Amino acid sequence: MKTNIIICFWLLGIVDQIHGDTVAVELSLTSKDNVYRTQTHLPLWIFPCEISEGSRFYFTKFNERLKLRCEKPKQIGLFNDNER
Repeated sequence: MKTNIIICFWLLGIVDQIHGDTVAVELSLTSKDNVYRTQTHLPLWIFPCEISEGSRFYFTKFNERLKLRCEKPKQIGLFNDNER
């Protein structure tokens, strides 16, 4: 008997500043009891869309594939518009 397990997660981000080809971002991951936040820098070329300060994005991992997405995932309420 073979069992398949699908693991999926969401890592949310907000663009803080853009400096040439480097983007300063704040990333957050929410677990059942905690919210983990960190700041880091990403290369501008990694974004598949136009971004500006305050742009929201998220990473998904599904079946071992990591993707960066720019559209706002409204349908599942991942971003709280009152939070900033």
